[in-house]
Amino acid sequence: MDDCIKSSLPIQEAVNRELELMLSSADFVATPQQIALLKYVVAQTLAGNGDCIKGYTVATEVFGRGVDFDQNIDPIVSIQAGRLRRALSRYYQGAGKNAPVRIDIPKGTYVPVFEDRSQPQPTVTDSGTKQTLTAIRPNRYWPTAMVRPVRNVGGDPELDNWRIGLAAELADELNHYPDIRVMTFDGDGPQTVDDPHSPHFVIDGSVRRDNAFIKLILNLTDVRTGQQIWSRSCRCEVGNGSMIAFQERISRMAAVEVAGKRGQIAKTLSRQFQNGGPPGSEAYEAVMRYYEFRSSSTPEAFQRALAAMEKAVAVDPDCGQVWAMRARLFAVIHAFDLSGFDRPLEQAQVFALKSLRLMPHDQRAHGIMAFIHLLRGDLTAGRMEAERALELGPDTLFILDGIGYMLTLMGEWERGPALIEKVIRLNPFYSNYVHYALWVNRLRQADHDRAYQETMKLNRPADLWDHLAKAATRGLLGRIDEGRHSAAKLLKCKPDFPERGRMLIGNFIKFDDITARIIQGLDAVGVQLKGSRF
Repeated sequence: MDDCIKSSLPIQEAVNRELELMLSSADFVATPQQIALLKYVVAQTLAGNGDCIKGYTVATEVFGRGVDFDQNIDPIVSIQAGRLRRALSRYYQGAGKNAPVRIDIPKGTYVPVFEDRSQPQPTVTDSGTKQTLTAIRPNRYWPTAMVRPVRNVGGDPELDNWRIGLAAELADELNHYPDIRVMTFDGDGPQTVDDPHSPHFVIDGSVRRDNAFIKLILNLTDVRTGQQIWSRSCRCEVGNGSMIAFQERISRMAAVEVAGKRGQIAKTLSRQFQNGGPPGSEAYEAVMRYYEFRSSSTPEAFQRALAAMEKAVAVDPDCGQVWAMRARLFAVIHAFDLSGFDRPLEQAQVFALKSLRLMPHDQRAHGIMAFIHLLRGDLTAGRMEAERALELGPDTLFILDGIGYMLTLMGEWERGPALIEKVIRLNPFYSNYVHYALWVNRLRQADHDRAYQETMKLNRPADLWDHLAKAATRGLLGRIDEGRHSAAKLLKCKPDFPERGRMLIGNFIKFDDITARIIQGLDAVGVQLKGSRF
């Protein structure tokens, strides 16, 4: 623990006083379980035992679980911690907005941080490291977004609390998106480019109401340029219970449009990073380079992603996000049979385990581990990891498409496609690859016409599976000339596909009847796999 906390009785008293005031406030709404959790983690941290606060110890010492507690089966700690984070966020948006000390529990840990807001330079302490508001290493660049309550332009007093609740809801939703860090607004916070505590982006807007509707406008501004780079306008009919549901719905939509893998922040920073990022940005640049590779699938983009990740793990070996993305990259190397790497799937699993040790409650890291288990053919372990990822954000759109994709390929034929259809309906930036999973499900049903419709939604010309799916399905439908055209593109992408095709198909397709249909369709258009003559 930071010496300024461990040895300074006034600071300890300030934290305990803030805890006491919070728990006595009617504006802090939490269950007895969540209050017990908060008291425990604060007391342990102030006593210098922050390193001992783990999911297992919380479960056994706070929630009364037995010595056989397994957080992979019983998610009580992560669920209660998530709800507690939301309660804290709402409190500090309202009654606690002027508190001299702020208590937070950052996502990915159960160790609280204490922000002394009476000082001109805000700091955070956590288990021994003095840090900025972003609660990450001071020399690590990571984009931050400040969420401000929208302006109540009509002066309607009933909207004052609603707009604060919207800011808390949006901040909580954004906290599920690991590619940004979230700051909440509590007054005239730093806003200049030169201020080290200034956010990179600000989300604000306005709200007004007439007799029948609430009209909301949200804006995203790049603080560095002063440009408004995104805006969303929507309205909601006023009715019983509808205003809270409106908060939740617009928060989910705004979060994915702003902070998703293809959201406005990623697009903006990708352009700014074309000539290199700012000092300390190696980790974030590695994430951006991976997105670039998965978007284009070109050899050049792959080399840039690989080089960026090697540099990032050398410079910043404790960044869990880099290890997670490195695991994903090496899993892709195995899945697509890219040459020049020794046992890439084994390396991917090592990297994924390291990321989970650094970030045990990170949704994306669990999703990547699920993908690795899928490639390994361990569908039981894969489903468990996918379910764990889903529990960490059941309504968050960040990787819901990927979870639905993996569950489908692992044989969850009802839930998987239902999740994918939900994401397609709600997320305009959903990952195009989900149509592969829907295509597989239609093949399973022997519904070749609808399988063909799914292949027509694919738009990944550099991906061999785009051409494989189209060639096989056209073969099954008897559209031989078109199928041979797709087959030629497949062989151009992967000249040794006839020799390697069974392995490549088996990486993703784990059910013999579906594999047989794919091979039959390919054979019909002239792609004969080794040992698969029909």
